Amino acid sequence: MTSLDNTIDPADPDDTHVDTHATTEQQEEPIDSESEVDDDEEDDDDDDSDYDEEPKLRYRRLGASVRELFAKDAASVLKVSDKFVVLGTHWGAVHVLDFEGNVVKSFQRHKATVNDISIDASDEYIASASDDGKIFIYGLYTDDIQHFDYRRPVKAVAIDPEYARKNTHQFASGGMAEQLIMNEKGWLGHQNTVLHANEGPIYSIQWRNNLIAWANDAGVKVYDTNSGLRISYIHRPANSPRPDLYKCRLVWKDDKTLMIGWANTVKVAHVFETPRQQQATGQPPLFMKIITMFQTDYIIGGIAPFNDTILLLAYLTEDEISSSDVDTLDPASQRRRLATRPELHIVDPAQDNEEVSVDVLAMHGFEHYQANDYTLGFLMEEDMFYIMGPKDVIVARPRDLDDHLEWLMEHGKYGEALQAAREEQQRRRVAGVESPDTISQRFDAKTIGQTYLNYLIDQKRYEDAAKESTDVLANDKAEWETWVFRLAELGQLQAIAHRIPMDNPRLSSTVYEMVLAWYMQCDQKTLLDIIHVWPVDLYNLPSIVVAMEDQLAKDVDNEILLECLADLYTYNNQPDKAIEYNLRLFRPNAFDLIQEYDMFEAVKDKAVLLLEFDQHLLEKTKRDDPTTSTKPSSLPAVQLLVKNTEVMPPSKIVRQLRLHRPFLHTYLDALFDRDHHLGAEFHDLQVELYAEYDYPKLLDFLRTSTYISLEKAYRTCEKKDLVPEMVFVLGRMGDNKKALMLIINRLGDVQRAIDFAKEQKDDDLWEDLLTYSMDKPMFIRGLLENVGTDIEPLRLIQRIPDNLEIDGLKDSLLKILQDYNLQMSLHQGCEKILVSDSVYLADRMYKTQKRGVHCQDSMQCAICEEPVFSHDDMDSYLNAMIFFCRHAFHEQCLLEKTDVHVQDLPSIQSTQNSLSSKVNHAAILKSSGHLVCPLCLEQQAGGNAFVNRMKSQRKSPVRSPQPSIVY
Repeated sequence: MTSLDNTIDPADPDDTHVDTHATTEQQEEPIDSESEVDDDEEDDDDDDSDYDEEPKLRYRRLGASVRELFAKDAASVLKVSDKFVVLGTHWGAVHVLDFEGNVVKSFQRHKATVNDISIDASDEYIASASDDGKIFIYGLYTDDIQHFDYRRPVKAVAIDPEYARKNTHQFASGGMAEQLIMNEKGWLGHQNTVLHANEGPIYSIQWRNNLIAWANDAGVKVYDTNSGLRISYIHRPANSPRPDLYKCRLVWKDDKTLMIGWANTVKVAHVFETPRQQQATGQPPLFMKIITMFQTDYIIGGIAPFNDTILLLAYLTEDEISSSDVDTLDPASQRRRLATRPELHIVDPAQDNEEVSVDVLAMHGFEHYQANDYTLGFLMEEDMFYIMGPKDVIVARPRDLDDHLEWLMEHGKYGEALQAAREEQQRRRVAGVESPDTISQRFDAKTIGQTYLNYLIDQKRYEDAAKESTDVLANDKAEWETWVFRLAELGQLQAIAHRIPMDNPRLSSTVYEMVLAWYMQCDQKTLLDIIHVWPVDLYNLPSIVVAMEDQLAKDVDNEILLECLADLYTYNNQPDKAIEYNLRLFRPNAFDLIQEYDMFEAVKDKAVLLLEFDQHLLEKTKRDDPTTSTKPSSLPAVQLLVKNTEVMPPSKIVRQLRLHRPFLHTYLDALFDRDHHLGAEFHDLQVELYAEYDYPKLLDFLRTSTYISLEKAYRTCEKKDLVPEMVFVLGRMGDNKKALMLIINRLGDVQRAIDFAKEQKDDDLWEDLLTYSMDKPMFIRGLLENVGTDIEPLRLIQRIPDNLEIDGLKDSLLKILQDYNLQMSLHQGCEKILVSDSVYLADRMYKTQKRGVHCQDSMQCAICEEPVFSHDDMDSYLNAMIFFCRHAFHEQCLLEKTDVHVQDLPSIQSTQNSLSSKVNHAAILKSSGHLVCPLCLEQQAGGNAFVNRMKSQRKSPVRSPQPSIVY
């Protein structure tokens, strides 16, 4: 588009007014109330398949009665109102059509081509102008038909929008008479007023409210009926073609905006109010200003507003003709040029007049038409446009959702179509529309989605197809199953497997089993993931397990299949069957499961598997931390076996481990550590195992076990040449001399020989050791340094042969002397400590015995069972004796059975109860040597005969006037 500069001139005050008288003719013509709808209506083939961009409008050819009309006549002009379409023909007919093309009413008044038609705002009156110089005004709902004859061809007519409401019944017309005439009804009838003249023929008039716009050879002018003044003058573009070749197209977009399309130039002018101060100087109350102007590379055959854009009907010929050349060509030459298909262009002024859409129209006979043969009518409220050619009428209107979806589907844009359908569904849901999923009568999201899925499959875009399937198939179980089976046939189950619904809908178990079987063969890693996600009730678990076990038999070390089986058995509450696979997989929780579900019966035949688990843990520990030392017998599997011997008896475990000797050794070693007696029957076997796998522990085992066969143990040690163990076994067998010879001859270890002799405590063995050692200086020296107290050093020294050289003899002798002195010093020290302790303890015992004895006043004599202390008379207390064992006696009762008599004792009273008399009295009692507690003595003898006899011979105690004394 090329922008132009132009100006709007003010009104010309010298316009000439010419009156033309007209007559009124009335003729009745009934309105045909019935019409047929042509069911064979053809859709417009506009060749838009060449464009990748979706058109903004959809098209259809106006059919029904129009076809019959065009068979006999040709259209010359078309106008659209809110209620109907009016078509004028070259034969002078005026047809009122409904929007489908059915003839509602026809008027045949003109004798020549109908050049223009005008309809009032109430859709009650129609005006038509013709080359026969006549104007007819038809009342659609009355029989009123008015006739006006101007005797010159009338090219344009505009009826007052308020014609039906006003009595003036005004209309404006113009034509070859080069006059703009206003016809108005007065008291004396209709009279004509010339509003403008002498600037060439008038080809277009448009009346909106109080504004009349018309075009002549000079340009476009606008007249204000309220003020009676012309408010603007828009010049015809410079270098434009002749006005009669391409007539001006005028359209009011609204009450203030005029759209002009003339030849190849577009102008849009807007009406503004003149400021009051300027009106006071005689300026019109209104003025116009061009707000948009641009040029096109085609001739404009019609113009119409379309929302915020401009709709242009473009006329083109086969040869490109510049605008400057058009005016020089004669009409005959112009007509000989073949036109191309007309086009409908949408131009957006907001985007610098850029064309946003171009549609090619397939008009019948377009090759032979000129630009003036076309008319573009429109109904703004409905955004409906009528493109008229002599033999055709095409209706255009904005594309709706059905059109949009159809175009997308036809162009293979199925994804966009599906997205548009979903957005419409969402919009309807938000709006609360009933049945929101029914987006149109022609399309639904499900059908579009399935078409899209098929397209993706054809394009081998299996992942995209699977991704879309979730929304497209939704809850349709049958469609889901069909879709899964189809992908299975294509070998693409991996695309859909993780999207197959598990619920709502739940598919048949066959589908899930098929998917699992496919993955078992083709993608076992994904199989494991699916098993972790799918509930086990989706499929027949036993059949899947059988299939997996068959597959595992072909690949016994397949960890993925092992995991699958372990998990499936666990999900099916069969931990006893899952445990084997958990152990083979070395899962850390395996032993927790055994303990939790008490599965000892299930694993008692899997000892090898358990020990392999321990071996795996041991190796893993070493890899993680090479410095860590872990005892194999402390690992969980072997501990499980040895702690549950009631369920897993050792005999059964040993049978399973016979061919796995390292595991057998680990198990028996742990068993022996737990209880020396549990595996007694296998101790002979353990000797071999310790000798082979854990030699450092063999000697300790030989010392500890009381169940081994010494002969078998000796043969085993002899076979492996284990001399220290052979020595020990010989010692256990009593063959000490042979054992000693092994130490001396095989080991040459004097210290071991001495230790062995000490352990056996056999003098003959010592003699053999001494005898053998006399010719071996190393042994003699060793005996001298280590013999200690077990043998008399002098005995050894005396037996040393003369002239025998012994390295370090002097040091050995000095050591013997030092050891002897040390022993003597230790003896003396011990003796002193012993004496000191004896004196200390004797002194402590003496002091303890000298202490008083705590007495209670309720104590009774153990012989007479009378109170030892009397509360009646303190002076009449009997002497009492209390032993350290806390047994109390009356002195008289105790001494009656001894050789000491009371009368022989010195009288305490005679010494006036002095301390010395009490001490002497006690000393005499102690010196008798018979004062021992009879009860304790009887108990030590094992009987109570004495006590019983004393009870039977009890006597009353003898009262003494002396005070009682307690010893």
